[in-house]
Amino acid sequence: MKIAIIHNQFARGGGMESYMLALVKGFLQAGDQVSIYAYKIDRALAAEFPCSVHRITTPPLPGIWKKFFFIRKINKLFDQKKYDLSLSLTRTSCQDIAVCGGVHREVIKRIKRSSLFRAIHDRFELAFEEQMFERVPWIMAHSLVIEQEILDNYEVDPKKIRALYPPIDTSIFKPADQKTIDETRRQYAIDVQKLSFLFPSCGHQCKGMQQLIAAFAELNSDEVELLVAGSPIPAKSPANVRYIGYVKNLAPVYASVDFSILPSDYEAFGLVIPESLQCLTPVITTRNVGSAHLFSKEEGICMEDNLPETIIHTLEKLTKNSFTVSPGFASRHGLTIGQHITDIKNIGRSQDHQHSE
Repeated sequence: MKIAIIHNQFARGGGMESYMLALVKGFLQAGDQVSIYAYKIDRALAAEFPCSVHRITTPPLPGIWKKFFFIRKINKLFDQKKYDLSLSLTRTSCQDIAVCGGVHREVIKRIKRSSLFRAIHDRFELAFEEQMFERVPWIMAHSLVIEQEILDNYEVDPKKIRALYPPIDTSIFKPADQKTIDETRRQYAIDVQKLSFLFPSCGHQCKGMQQLIAAFAELNSDEVELLVAGSPIPAKSPANVRYIGYVKNLAPVYASVDFSILPSDYEAFGLVIPESLQCLTPVITTRNVGSAHLFSKEEGICMEDNLPETIIHTLEKLTKNSFTVSPGFASRHGLTIGQHITDIKNIGRSQDHQHSE
């Protein structure tokens, strides 16, 4: 099949960028031809994959406005008929399937905006989001939570929505051997005498960074430590909160800590959770995270909220052997890339059937 994937950037980054790489790998492994459309291209990354990469030029604008310009331009230029199936991971309306990792209207409800700039930004996001839901034939919601949020906020035919969880690259995220764990612990100075927590985040505001800092400031630094991977942490962070940089391959870090933690205010899915569990590391998250319902009480804790006192109370009860995660989390929950690609193609076939009626 000829597949087109549209996104703001073809580069390593946050959850949606990781998801894009998983799609590219999956379609290529299935023998498909893949074309990428983006305004930002990491050429070194693109060279790793036998894809056709199309860079859409944009004016020298600030990042968010560049994205909006890209959406308008690709909506006009993209030829949907050239491909058997086209997907977009951003709020375009020119493709067969809209991949929805979150509903912006819900974000606005949960995160208070104070500046005029954010208000203008929200108006553009909402306009593109509404147009996308109205025009695109199929919507892929990355969780049941997102599916319900779409229906709560927009007049969308429920029949055009399919809930598909984003997959895990099990060739990367997997249990590590003891040698890898020992090397990783030395590399990141992980103290085995302490209870260690990993917080992967490229968007601290809604993922609970402020609450974690407040909680760890009250916890004994000789007993617990928090490793933050992704975006830098505030300069005046507690001694037991350490920034380990942007880590391209988090799998060995997941496997080398005692827990992964994601106390988000709002997280439509939260790929951190299944990634960690696939590496056999238990998790701590909140009920506001879409993937929270996937794991059992033996595999982690789902907190009612992310208040510092709740985090403190939860962490003080933990020991290194509090939970047991069984191998094969991704397979048990249908989160492998191969299964995901099959499910996407089934959506495409539904579209073909609909058009032939």
